[in-house]
Amino acid sequence: MSRHNFESAVAEQVGVNAAVIYQNFKFWCEKNAANEKHHYDEKVWTYNSMKAFETLFPYVSKSQIRTALDKLETS
Repeated sequence: MSRHNFESAVAEQVGVNAAVIYQNFKFWCEKNAANEKHHYDEKVWTYNSMKAFETLFPYVSKSQIRTALDKLETS
């Protein structure tokens, strides 16, 4: 069983679904930074597919994931 959490300030800005996905990005970027992996142009990055997000967050529909990613991209 996975535990998902989010920052309430982020949820207020972009919504709960986007905040949960943001927390996932944040976790992996922090992990990659600590392991000195996935650095590009002095930034740490991570990636995932829509299918992977659907698996990670089964309680969020594909269209909700797309909306959340769009919100995160424009925020």
